Amino acid sequence: MAKSGSTENATVPPEIRLERRWWHEIPMWLFYVPVAIGIVAMLARHRSLSAPLCANYGLAHGGLHPASKEAFFARFRPDCPLLIKQTALATALSPEEALKRYEAFVGTLGGTRTVLKPDEGIQGMDVLMICSTEDFRQAWQKAAASGGTWLLQEFVGGVEAGLFYVRANPREPGRIVSMTLKRGFPVTGDGARSIGELIDADDAVNADKETRRRVAKYNRHQLERVPARGEAIDLMPVRNHHLGATFQDISDFITDGLNAGVAPHLDAIEGYHYGRLDARAPNYESLFAGRDIKVLEVNALYSEPVHAYDPRYGLAAAIGIFLSHWRMAVGAGLANQRAGKPRIAFWPAIFNAKS
Repeated sequence: MAKSGSTENATVPPEIRLERRWWHEIPMWLFYVPVAIGIVAMLARHRSLSAPLCANYGLAHGGLHPASKEAFFARFRPDCPLLIKQTALATALSPEEALKRYEAFVGTLGGTRTVLKPDEGIQGMDVLMICSTEDFRQAWQKAAASGGTWLLQEFVGGVEAGLFYVRANPREPGRIVSMTLKRGFPVTGDGARSIGELIDADDAVNADKETRRRVAKYNRHQLERVPARGEAIDLMPVRNHHLGATFQDISDFITDGLNAGVAPHLDAIEGYHYGRLDARAPNYESLFAGRDIKVLEVNALYSEPVHAYDPRYGLAAAIGIFLSHWRMAVGAGLANQRAGKPRIAFWPAIFNAKS
C-alpha cells in the first residue's frame, strides 16, 4: 500500500537510470503465469470466481476487457475538472469531413497540438501526435485503414503519472494506492549533432542500450534532423513502456491533497472501484497537491500496476506488486457483494466480452 503524507522534504522524485530489466523482455504470457496462479488461489480461498469482477460492478463484464474510452469519460460529471477536451471521429468519415472536424476542434483549443488514438486501444499503442494539418492528414490515413472509432484529444504537457485508484468499501471514500511517474527521453540540441547522435551520446540521458534502441525506433522519421542549440525535445512524448519510456514508482509522494483532488471525482462514478488513471499535471508541485490534473484515459480491472516496471524492481517484486493489487480488487469486489451491489457473472465476462 502506498504511503500518504507530506513531500515538504522531497519535492521531486529522485533521478533513476532509464533502463529495461531482463524480465521486461520476457513474453507477457510467461510473466502472467505465476500471476494467474496467484489469482486462482485467491479466488479459491474466497470461493468466489466473480469477486474481482464485482469491484467494478457498474462496468460491462466488470471492466475485465478494454472498452470505449469515450464511453467511460461520459461517466464523469460534466463539470469534472479532470476532463480534457476531446471528440470522437468514426473512420467511416471521408478524409475531407475528418479534416473539417479536426480544424473545428483545433479552433476550440489554445494551441495546435493534438493527439489521435483508438477509442478502444491499449498500452498506448497507435497513439499519434499531431502538430499540423499535414500531420493530421497522414494520421487519418493510418486511422482509416485500421477502422473503428478514434479519439482526437487536446495535447496536455507536463508530468505524466499513472494513478491507481481503489475504493475498498462502497461505504467509504476511495484512495490513490500507488503512483507511477512515466519518464520520457529528454535531449537538448547543440546545433551540431543529429537526433540520432543525441540519443547515442553518453552525455544525453542516463539510459541503457535497449532503451536507446527503442527511442531511436520511435523517432526513426527524424533521426537525421539537427536540433537548434538549446532546443529541448522529449523524444518519448507517448509514455509507453514498450516504446521506450521508463516507469518509476513514486507512491511515497501520494498526499492527502492528491487524493482530495482526484478520488472524489472517481467516487462519484457508480460502480467503478478499481483501476488506473493516466494523467498529467503542469509540474510535480501541482501533481502532488492534486491541482490542475487532467486525465488522458481511464482503465478498469485489466489495468496493470505499472509501477511494478520500475527498473529498481526484480521479477519477484513485480509479481508481488501485481498480486497485491489483485488482492485489492478481490477485497473491493467482496465488499460490494456484502453491500448488496450487483454481481457480475464470471463465465459471460470471460467468454462474451463483446456482447
